[in-house]
Amino acid sequence: MRHATMLVAGAVLVIGGCMQAQPPADARVAAFAKLPDWSGLWEPNVFVGEGIGQALSAEGIKNGAPILGATMPFNAEWQAKFDAVKKEHDAAVAADPDHPPAPPYAPCSAPPFLLGIISPTLSEWRITPEETTFIDTIGFIRHIYTDGRSHPPADELWPTKMGDSVGHWEGDTLVVDTVAIKPRLVLFSFLPLTMCDQLHFSERIRMASHDEIEDQLTVEDPVALTEPFKITLKYARVTDATRMIDEAECDDTTDRNPIVNGRFTSI
Repeated sequence: MRHATMLVAGAVLVIGGCMQAQPPADARVAAFAKLPDWSGLWEPNVFVGEGIGQALSAEGIKNGAPILGATMPFNAEWQAKFDAVKKEHDAAVAADPDHPPAPPYAPCSAPPFLLGIISPTLSEWRITPEETTFIDTIGFIRHIYTDGRSHPPADELWPTKMGDSVGHWEGDTLVVDTVAIKPRLVLFSFLPLTMCDQLHFSERIRMASHDEIEDQLTVEDPVALTEPFKITLKYARVTDATRMIDEAECDDTTDRNPIVNGRFTSI
């Protein structure tokens, strides 16, 4: 009996020692307390009042004017490349205006970076002290690490659709640096163009008001652009939806897929 009591007491001491060795929860609670509350559902304010596949609302057109009218500061060589892509696109639209070309990515997969940020979809911002995660309803997920890490070394870094994002907080503003993005982009004009492999994105994201998140975006490409391209994207709080639904959950072989031979069959 005495040996059993000693074993139990020893176990309690060991467990107690292990519990004391764990980092205090208070530090993480305090870190959470310093972070802003971006909870809720959001959508790019270009698509306020618009249903998927429908025309923009009057408010959306007004909100989207700075984006839809934006032009990238290409140098002469890359402007010629962009003009060629636009000419091909315009010819395809003119050939069949009722069935315009679809974006150059599969309808059942997440769009490439940049277009994913401004797609007509619902999104969430999930914030922890170690990471902010951007998730939307068409399969676009960004991991923005805020735990102090840097980008991986060059020999461990390769281009991906989302790139590699690290960030830090300056008060209530999330400052983000993104590299290693696949150079094939769909630009704000919704035209695809293969950019330089030195693409670099930086962002300053903050909650401008209870119903608006603002993303000040800067795009740099030392080969294709004459200067950094800057634009402000805005997200509006969604009040007519209560949950995220996976809109990318579709089947290419059924009539739920509106794209046939690379063209939309319905708008």
